[in-house]
Amino acid sequence: MHQDMPSAPVRGSGPPTGAEVAELLHAAALAPSSHNSQPWRLCWHEGAVEVHGDPERMLTAADPGGRELRMACGAALVNVRLKARTQGRRVHAQLMPDPDDPWFLGRVRPGAALVPSDRDVELAAAIPRRHTDRHPFTGPPLSITLRAELERAAWRERCRLIVVADPRERRRLREITVEAHRRQQSDPAFLAEWERWVGHPDRVDDGLPPAHARRAPRPDGAWRPRDFAGAVPDADRWSAPSEPGQDEPTIAVLTSYDDTALAHVRAGQAMQQVLLTATARGVGASFIAPPVELPDVRTGVRSLLGGVMWPQGLLRLGRCRPVYLTPRRHSGH
Repeated sequence: MHQDMPSAPVRGSGPPTGAEVAELLHAAALAPSSHNSQPWRLCWHEGAVEVHGDPERMLTAADPGGRELRMACGAALVNVRLKARTQGRRVHAQLMPDPDDPWFLGRVRPGAALVPSDRDVELAAAIPRRHTDRHPFTGPPLSITLRAELERAAWRERCRLIVVADPRERRRLREITVEAHRRQQSDPAFLAEWERWVGHPDRVDDGLPPAHARRAPRPDGAWRPRDFAGAVPDADRWSAPSEPGQDEPTIAVLTSYDDTALAHVRAGQAMQQVLLTATARGVGASFIAPPVELPDVRTGVRSLLGGVMWPQGLLRLGRCRPVYLTPRRHSGH
């Protein structure tokens, strides 16, 4: 008598296999981080992916309080959640689950079987395609419809994405960006840290290779001060028009309602939701870091936005092109 062969197990019908755990850890490791420092420790422990901040990889000059570190770990948590859902499982996520361990920033436990939504599938597929785009952006700003979709993506994590469209606010924010960059360029500790992470020949699986930075600064160089060495040249600094138009990027500020450690993790989750949504729509993004890394300048950005929301990250958004891939460390155990 013919005996049917047993069918292959359905993804999500049981505990994650070793290969699926590896997928979850790899997805987490693809999150963005300042200087590509990858400031996390990832592990599979008691049926969950744990994301711990790694203070030894904290940027002590650019991020002395660990805010950007916590945001990077929040982004890693989003990647794990999405990947677990596309494996056909519910997810149970906890942020900062151990009050005695401030570096234990979250865990994601895959649960019972559940068919993923189309959005989950789309964003999970964008995880390996999301890369910081340091090229100049050309063409018109993003449409109102697309901006609204990115704003909804941030709100999924109870944060707000504020598009800076007013010409006076854009001009002031651009001036703040240039001045913050110049201040950091005059700080020996910041420059020493930069040289350790960017273009250093000994870095293989983290940091930024030389191809990722120090590009020619036109045409939107005032919004890309770290993409080339030194201060922004005056001729380039004011080459872009004061009003958003052709060849002007869309500038958006990711904000939170408070400024606690938990808010930083949530903001990182919101940032990743925005970045993956942008990637899925063919939109490139890069970070405008200087204005939020200097505490007094960050306070000025907050005032510019009305003094209520806390700025956690600035994004430059526009139509993208192929970009260099950044290296990654081993994704965990």
